[in-house]
Amino acid sequence: MKDKKYFCYEIYKNLSVWSANGKLGYNPCSIFDGYINQSDSLDLAAVWNSPERQYLKQCVETDTAIPGCATCYRTESHGLPSRRQQSARLYEEYHNDTNIVLDSPQGLDYSVGNLCNLKCVICGPENSTKWIPDYQKINPTINIDHLSYQKLNQTEITDSDSLKNIISVHFHGGGESLMSQHHVNLLERIDQIKGLADVRVFYNTNGTTTVSDSVLKLWEKCKLVELYFSIDDIGPRFNYQRTGADWIQVLANLQWYTNNMPHNHMFNVNCVWSYLNLYYLNELVDWHRLSFSANRYGDPVNLIFQKAIGNFAINQLPKESTQLLLSRFKDYPELCNLVNSLEDGNDHSTFWMAIDKIDQVRSTSFKELCSEWSQLL
Repeated sequence: MKDKKYFCYEIYKNLSVWSANGKLGYNPCSIFDGYINQSDSLDLAAVWNSPERQYLKQCVETDTAIPGCATCYRTESHGLPSRRQQSARLYEEYHNDTNIVLDSPQGLDYSVGNLCNLKCVICGPENSTKWIPDYQKINPTINIDHLSYQKLNQTEITDSDSLKNIISVHFHGGGESLMSQHHVNLLERIDQIKGLADVRVFYNTNGTTTVSDSVLKLWEKCKLVELYFSIDDIGPRFNYQRTGADWIQVLANLQWYTNNMPHNHMFNVNCVWSYLNLYYLNELVDWHRLSFSANRYGDPVNLIFQKAIGNFAINQLPKESTQLLLSRFKDYPELCNLVNSLEDGNDHSTFWMAIDKIDQVRSTSFKELCSEWSQLL
């Protein structure tokens, strides 16, 4: 089965659960496009055995492309590492577990709502409570009751059988995961059921907050804890893109994590590349190399590039602009790969409409902050 064209361990080993708009949505992983199932109350067992999940497995077995997996297919076509490939390394090289016949998931992607302390430009009210006032100003006629964050009891996993095989937990976007008690509750629950000694845990976090000693002690029980810091740029441009964050404070927090994390940890930097930062990515790469390339044990800190979606996803540039960027990035092969993935074209109207609306309600100016790049666009 593993030699099939569209095989992915996530389909056979993982479930992703989201809390949004008062309902729960499920898919194989956190970057799958759309939901394979939705429910009013949490039931991992029902989804694990559902016809929708069986259909995904049937697609793999018949070499049929899965529309929801298009992001991985597209990423791989441009020579960039995909979630599917990362999953293969996780299970084959780290866990040394390639079993795909399971009565409950081994992996869990977990997002519980939109509670967040930032209103990142690339985000929106579905994933950030801080975004809601600005969204109301931009869309005054739209009802926003469904966007209000609630610590939904429906996201608490109480079925022990659903957690008995867990060896991987991903606390991902849809709010800031470290602001909620949910991640602690889930790890404590897994610890009670089977222990954490064989469990790899990883978080997407905006880096604006640290954690308590009790969380550090809980993490110390795990096989590995990985923190993926969401950093798309540096200095004033970081502050603009991750609105509400302060670059100097985030740097201080990175140093705090460097000094205080238990021994069983690794760091990563997750960069969402988009219209907002493509021109400046070489400066982020330089910062990473000089200031945050390893943890205190010498383990490498990976810099991972993930393409934005929606209004801020840059998909095209005219040839002359592409050549300018390739020249600018001539010493950065990973950035040249990103540029080479763009099509030839010059329609940026959707981006400009979106960024102008945001700048208007926030009294900011992308064009002034990024004048050279704006003129090129």
